[in-house]
Amino acid sequence: QPGNRILDLCAAPGGKTTHLAELADNRARIVACDADPKRLETVTTLCQRLGVRGVETVLLTERDDPPAGPFDAALVDVPCSNTGVLGRRPEVRWRLKPNEFEHLIRLQTRLLIQAVERVKPGGVVVYSTCSIEPDENEGVVSAVLHGMPGLRLETEHHAVPGRPSDGGYWARLRVPRVAPYRG
Repeated sequence: QPGNRILDLCAAPGGKTTHLAELADNRARIVACDADPKRLETVTTLCQRLGVRGVETVLLTERDDPPAGPFDAALVDVPCSNTGVLGRRPEVRWRLKPNEFEHLIRLQTRLLIQAVERVKPGGVVVYSTCSIEPDENEGVVSAVLHGMPGLRLETEHHAVPGRPSDGGYWARLRVPRVAPYRG
């Protein structure tokens, strides 16, 4: 909505960030974060090319905390195994190692918790992956729901590769009215 303050925690390359800005008629304040400086530059470039305003980019290292809230909403399109896009990116099969799943799930869980903690009471957090792995999808969401009383799963969607596009997952979570917001 126009006037909203939105956290895009894993923003690069910027397609979802610019879409959010356009949905709000360029009248939202979007804080677009990413850990890769080159990829974060693509967010700025895309915003300039599309005439999108109201986007602030923030470089985060693994040790940095995301910017303080409160935010009206957050989008967390986390780094993942990419198993839902193997048809388009077959090289993933050779890059992905079994021990990476454990690291990814810890990172995904931490990012989702950080987003929830920064959204104001009654706000929305959308968690998404391009993975078809249950541990990265409903497993992460379930763990966070279990650890944050009052947080509510409103809806979720599983996409199967080839029906009609890539595979992936998203979940919309509602922050309780008595929020875990910690800034």
